[in-house]
Amino acid sequence: MKADRTGKARLRLPTLRDVAEDAGVSMMTVSNVINARTARVSEETRVRILASIEKLGYRPQRSARGLRMQREYAIGLTIVRPDRRFLDDPYLTEVAAGMSNGLTDAGYGLMINGVPDIAGLRTIVAHASNVDAQAVIASGPRPLREEIYRMLEKLHQPLAIIQDDMPGLSDTCSFLQDDADGARMLTEALIAAGARRIVFAAPDHVWPAVERREAGVRAAARRRARVTRIKCNEADFQVSIADISAAFDRNGVPDAVVGANDQIGIAAIHAARQRGLAVPKDLMVTGFNAFPFRQFSDPLITSVGSPAYAIGEAAARGLLSRIGSDRFATARQVLPVTLAVGATVRSN
Repeated sequence: MKADRTGKARLRLPTLRDVAEDAGVSMMTVSNVINARTARVSEETRVRILASIEKLGYRPQRSARGLRMQREYAIGLTIVRPDRRFLDDPYLTEVAAGMSNGLTDAGYGLMINGVPDIAGLRTIVAHASNVDAQAVIASGPRPLREEIYRMLEKLHQPLAIIQDDMPGLSDTCSFLQDDADGARMLTEALIAAGARRIVFAAPDHVWPAVERREAGVRAAARRRARVTRIKCNEADFQVSIADISAAFDRNGVPDAVVGANDQIGIAAIHAARQRGLAVPKDLMVTGFNAFPFRQFSDPLITSVGSPAYAIGEAAARGLLSRIGSDRFATARQVLPVTLAVGATVRSN
């Protein structure tokens, strides 16, 4: 512990030497791993060093320019998703575009990293010295997401958590949209149109926003409609159609399908058409997010307008404000959603 100018104790940040001693290697070996010079470093040693970096919360020293200016003028955005084509997802693209444009106006750049798992994230963490703050969009079960956030917290950089919450972390702010309210609006419209058996069609990979949407559907339907859940492969449109059709074979055709996103909702429309069902006469369908490709659904799918681009802008503003001060202005920002009326829910 050392004292700052006010005489208050402050925690000493871990050094390269601390990492080397913890991992039982030389400082040069640690430096080689951090700078991706691993030709002569065994995989076992590399993994051990990365584990020590994570455990100690080590952050490499800034460049000479950064030491003078105290800024790198860059923000990192890490997306944790198994699919390496992570920017195929329209939601992620909208958020990244909002962040990038918001940062560019302030003279900052956005460094985007897509990683499939925790192992990939450890590599990113070891090279996180060239940004001033971090943002993260994480998928997977809740315990995995919590591990991801704790790992990024150890970088001692301001952290924006996008579309998820994790109270108790230091120097973080969450930026979300009101998914539960959007799901409520959809469910109310379906029940008013006569739906009593509702299927919530979720992607087979876990997203925190989808968890909130399903919770919103179930809360709105309580004691008025029965909700069942099915999973489908959102990465492959034809497989999604087959997954939904198979669910109809197992459980019968419901009154309505609530797609966790528009891709899944549109797949439900196709599954209905293949069975000779008319939408919305025989089956009502809704989606979520209302991105521009929604206009190509036939009939036009009823959805919820997502402020994904605005969330990216809000995260950019929040991080820039935090860089210029000593704390986030708020720990949580929730942006509203809107009902996007289409032609896939029967008129009352």
